[in-house]
Formats: sequence, C-alpha cells, structure tokens
Amino acid sequence: MRFLFTTIQFQESDFYRRVSLALAELGHSSTHVTISRRSAGELRASGLETHCLPDLLATLSDVNVDAEVARIESRYAIPSLRHVYNTDPVCAGRSERWCVERTVRHFVALERVFDEAEPDVVVPEVGSETMRTVAHLVGRDRGATVFFLFYSIFPRPLRLYADDYHKPIVPQEEVRELTPEERDEVETFIRDFTSRAKPILAHRRSVLNRKNLRDFARHTVTSLTADRDNEYLRPSKFVTGYVRTNTRRLGARRHYERRDASRPFVYFPLHVTEDFKVKRVIPHCADQEYIVKQVADALPQGYDLVLKEHPVSIGRNPSGMLRRLTQRENVRLVSPYTSSHELIREAEAVIVISSTVGLEALLYGRPVLTMGQPFYSGYGVTLDVDSFRELREAVPTVLRFQPNRERTLRFLHAAMRSTYEGAPGGVDPSDENAARLAASLDEAARDLRAGTRAPEVVRAG
Repeated sequence: MRFLFTTIQFQESDFYRRVSLALAELGHSSTHVTISRRSAGELRASGLETHCLPDLLATLSDVNVDAEVARIESRYAIPSLRHVYNTDPVCAGRSERWCVERTVRHFVALERVFDEAEPDVVVPEVGSETMRTVAHLVGRDRGATVFFLFYSIFPRPLRLYADDYHKPIVPQEEVRELTPEERDEVETFIRDFTSRAKPILAHRRSVLNRKNLRDFARHTVTSLTADRDNEYLRPSKFVTGYVRTNTRRLGARRHYERRDASRPFVYFPLHVTEDFKVKRVIPHCADQEYIVKQVADALPQGYDLVLKEHPVSIGRNPSGMLRRLTQRENVRLVSPYTSSHELIREAEAVIVISSTVGLEALLYGRPVLTMGQPFYSGYGVTLDVDSFRELREAVPTVLRFQPNRERTLRFLHAAMRSTYEGAPGGVDPSDENAARLAASLDEAARDLRAGTRAPEVVRAG
C-alpha cells in the first residue's frame, strides 16, 4: 500500500522517515509532505519521495482565490474555510484575507500531491496546523484511509482511529460478556495501573540547560538558512515563551493551597490550554473558567471543587484566570505536582471535559461526569451531559451515581482489545517504537482494507 505522511519540523519528520523505512521492509511505499526544507533533504537522502510544502506553495501564482473558496467549501465537509484555518497558530493576528489565501493555496498544493501520489493511507498526525487539516479532508475526499494516532493508558498504548478523531473507542456491541481469561486480564491491568499510581505524562519543565540552548542555536541557524520561510520555526518564541511560562509559573504558586481535609470534594482536572480537541472539536468547552464556575455553583453546600493544572500546562494558564477561580469560596487549586491518583481515590466524584483522568477514575470505581464527549463516554459507565444547562442537575446526581463494576470491566476490556503496539513519535521517538508503529500501521491498514475490522474504529474484537 501507499502511505502519505505530513510533518512540520525535523524531529517529527525524522521519526516518520524511520517509520517509512520500516514500512518499506513490509512491502509498502511512502510519500512525505514536510514544511521543513532541512527535513525534505534528509527524507530524500533516504530514498523517500518527498515534497517540500513551501516550494509547492511558491509555484501557485495564478490561483483564483474567490473561485477556489467556493469550490472548496462546496466539495469538502466543512462549514466554511474558517473551520480549517482558525485553529492554526500561524493565523493568529492575521487578516481574514491573508488566512483565506494561504488556506486555499494549501488545498490546491496538497490536492496535486494526492492526485500524483494516490495514497491508500494518510497519516497527518494530530494537530491544529492547516496542512494537517487539509491532508485529512483531501485524503477522505480521495478515498484514502486517514489514520490518527493517540496515546492511551492501556497495555498496548496506541489508539489508532480511522478517518475521524472524535468518536467512541469501540462500537457498543463490543462491550460484551467476558471470558474468565479476559476478566483476569482486565483486572490485572487495573491492579497494575492503580498500584503504580504514576502520572501518564511528565510534568512540563521550562529550564535553560545545555540541550535547550543547543536546540535553540540549531533552530536559529536553520530558521535563517534552509528553513527561513518555515512559518512554524520561530526561535524568538522560545525566548518569549520561556519568560512568559516562568513568570506564570511563579505567579501561579500564590494560588495553590492544600485542600480542606474536613470537607468532601469533587475533583476537576483543568484541560490543556491549547489542546487540539478543545480548539477544533469541542470549542464550546474552551472557556474553562466559565465551566468551573458553573460546576462550583452546582455543588451541594459543604462540598469543595478541587482543581489541578494539567502536567503539560504548568506555566501556560494565565495567573489572572487562576486568581479569579480561587476567589470562589468552594474552589481549591492544588499544586500541579499533587498526585492525581490520590485525588481520584479520595474524591466523591470526578468531573471532566474530556480528560483521561475520567478514564483513570473508572479504574478506581469512582463516579465520573463528562462534558466533552471523550472516547470513553456513552457506554453507561459515566454520566454525560451535552449542554451546560444540564450541570445544575447533573453535578448533584453524579455524587449519587455508582458505576456498575461489571459494565466497567466489559468496557475496559473492549477498549484494551481495540488498541495496538507502539506510540506517536512525540511520546516515544526511538527506533524501536518506529518499528512497532510501522508494524501496527501495516496490520491496521491490511485489516481495514480486507474488511475484517469495524469501520468505526480500526481494531474491534
């Protein structure tokens, strides 16, 4: 089969270069579209067909933008072109006309690549960049399977979604009665995970060390030479980001406090500030300050709402927002280094937008309320709301909700059966993981094409 990968910077491109070489050993071919000229050179040196997106865009001098907007909006499943570019950080602060023209050129350039390469499988990676969104849309329009890679807590950690990144992890019919062996398998997983009680992701650090300074120097040289027109390579943002992050990190400390052990509480993990899913899929959940206030007001008298920042959001949340939240008498913001497992165990309930913390809470048998349709909602093991107006009744209700353990075990094992070996490159860039991921992509693509997997997800049963 023919694979097509889209990548932004060097490290990502290098990882998928190694994935492509492993796929070649399994009989597949790969085409790459990358924004980095440096990466394009490395990919071509490995014998891989490669297109450098800035070069493709530079050849498009005669595009009728208005006509193309009408064509694109009528052909692809988007409400407007704004749906494509409004989450791209490069478009922040730019005029509408500039964003529209840039997005149109991305469509035209990538359509030509797809028509030439005719890929069977597209791996755009998950992200807000225009190139990734356009690759998804064009891939689906051309009949290719588009794979999205997600990391999970399961023993085989790769969640591999086909064509759509926002849907349940398995079809409802996969949540079935377990054999004794399957029950033992899922109970062993729960026991191992809860006994380790370790965070899934490392806490974000913003420090000046030799590695960071070396990377900054390399990025600066590259941005002034080979990748001077790479819109996503801006070393100056490292400096401003470092200052802003550490200023916010220090400012946030004054808002941290210990929870009152004498008061029952509900645990609400704050979502990643710039999370792709929140920005694109559930933008109505982007205002976490509003949501926290609604949940806090819905709690019965005497209950606290305990908040904790996401490990990768440390230093990203505005201090003003944290200050306003902690001014409410029944809201407590604990240190981001507080054990999430401890909070789950001791909470009366867990309320999430779409955080994995809700899934972890199921392993502890805790009641969970979701608002953002996470992949584990809708199976009868969580309470789920589709409108914030439901919170006034749903929040007190979740305090009385007891998830059915048997149903939970069945769901968890169905989810475990759906996953694959390997992880996205951002989680594990090693050669070993590149080989594992290639093998999983090969298996998933062959199964899906053969019709031996359900269309909602790649693997099922």
